[in-house]
Amino acid sequence: MTDSAQLDERVGIGLLGCGTMGSEIALAVVNRSVKNARIVAVFDEDAAQAARLADTLDPTPIACRTVAEMLAVQDISLVVECAAPAAVAAHGETVLAAGRSLFTLSSGAFTDTALLDRMTTLAARNGCDIVVPSGALGGIDALRSVRDQLDEVTLTSTKPPRAFSGAPGFAKWEELQITEPTVLYEGPARDAVPLFPANVNVAATLSIAGIGPERTIVKVVADPASPGNVHEIHASGAFGEFTFRLINQPHVRNPRTSHLAVLSAIETLRAYCERGPRIGT
Repeated sequence: MTDSAQLDERVGIGLLGCGTMGSEIALAVVNRSVKNARIVAVFDEDAAQAARLADTLDPTPIACRTVAEMLAVQDISLVVECAAPAAVAAHGETVLAAGRSLFTLSSGAFTDTALLDRMTTLAARNGCDIVVPSGALGGIDALRSVRDQLDEVTLTSTKPPRAFSGAPGFAKWEELQITEPTVLYEGPARDAVPLFPANVNVAATLSIAGIGPERTIVKVVADPASPGNVHEIHASGAFGEFTFRLINQPHVRNPRTSHLAVLSAIETLRAYCERGPRIGT
């Protein structure tokens, strides 16, 4: 470790996943939208993609060939995962076992409650954090505050059909022209995430904050007239009830996710890395 690195107290970030979300977060750090942080190393299953992203950043981070190589970089204290639920399942425990905190955008992995339990235990044992942004949802703070009094939580996610292209749960509609609102799935959040892994991470986040993936009910709707990526949450219980409805614009480079999901990740990372008031977290 160099003398300059020893004097640099900014949070050292290892970026796992260099696609749209990873690139947006990296640029937010480099452009100082997220202060008190620096991108130290990047990794992607597509090594060329990792190298391309590294070359656009100043200072240039290390483009690693494996997660193990990234975790060997001593300056990293936080791994920011922007890949997919499979990446959390494959590498999440390794990150925490190495004493690094994990900031994960792929909350869908946590519908596997056994994985979440193991990772929570590892994090506590090693003094690490697991951080999950609220993503394209609002009202997560309210849901957490009443989780012990909840009887019912439902989520209806409606998007234009093209946003579902490539999802396993959309396979039978892939070659069809959808001309009216069409229910693609209705059931437990646990089963929605593997069917629509790039679309309904929100269902997993809602489940973690509330009553779990078995009891959280999700409806996924394709609607050509949808004004954007629309998420409606309804929760009820001994506390009363509430409904939140969010109309999010798709991200310009990735219609499967909402622009709000990117902004939420950047703001949550900023709050984690910087010192100051934390409202609603």
